[in-house]
Amino acid sequence: MIDSLHTLQNPDGGWPYNPGGSSWTEPTILALLAGYASGDDSGRVRALEWLRGLQRLDGGWSPKPGVEQSTWVTALAALLPPADLGESAHLRAIRWLVGVTPGNATLYFRIQSWLNGSQLAESNAGWPWLPGTAAWATPTAIATLALARQNRRKPDPVLKSRIQSARGFLLAHRCLDGGWNHGSVRALGVDAPSYPETTGTALLAVAGMDSATLAPSIKRAEAWWNDCPSSEAASWLMLGLRATGRAKAALPESLKPRTILDTALRIIASAGDRGIEVFAA
Repeated sequence: MIDSLHTLQNPDGGWPYNPGGSSWTEPTILALLAGYASGDDSGRVRALEWLRGLQRLDGGWSPKPGVEQSTWVTALAALLPPADLGESAHLRAIRWLVGVTPGNATLYFRIQSWLNGSQLAESNAGWPWLPGTAAWATPTAIATLALARQNRRKPDPVLKSRIQSARGFLLAHRCLDGGWNHGSVRALGVDAPSYPETTGTALLAVAGMDSATLAPSIKRAEAWWNDCPSSEAASWLMLGLRATGRAKAALPESLKPRTILDTALRIIASAGDRGIEVFAA
């Protein structure tokens, strides 16, 4: 499967979401992580050069060339080995992540919400897709993984506090069924259901917390595993469940990857069978 990724790498060094498309940051980083998971470094040098060239002056990454704004994909970049990404580039990415406060967790928004009698303000800060907007589950989970890994390398009370706050955000945004969706627990007075992809991703980020606290989420993830709708969902669920000690033997063969991102995730998830966890802190 890793061979198919190599053949789909663009001449500029990046990867597209679908064969023949332009290079984007997210599939490029996931393809790189798949290479680390498989032990194959083919195309790695070109991909890292492309990625380094896309880092912005503020330390973040945009989703693709031509977009003049750093976004959540910076968290994915921060998961790459500092020695390969570049120690300085990696540190700037971490600083960018720490400096991002979602719009609904700022002091101004919290005061305004209190004055208006609103419950929209957040006591815990996650991460948004775009700076200045509200936080959501997936960017919060990926950023949490990146900061947790950095904190393990170099313990820092600022990182520890941010990680705790982000995990608090994720727990506060669990659906009634125990899983996670994009981050909205209720909509128009109705309890919102969880999604399998987000449930696996969020579970990966909160793994290691109190087992009783995580029990409903593990139960929901296992239920999703038994009724998994896609290869992407199965990969994230496998990663999340394994992180909580509920390892699954193999990904369902019936669920075929549809995109380059799906293929990379499948390689990453399957590498756990060999004790390789590219998302582990």
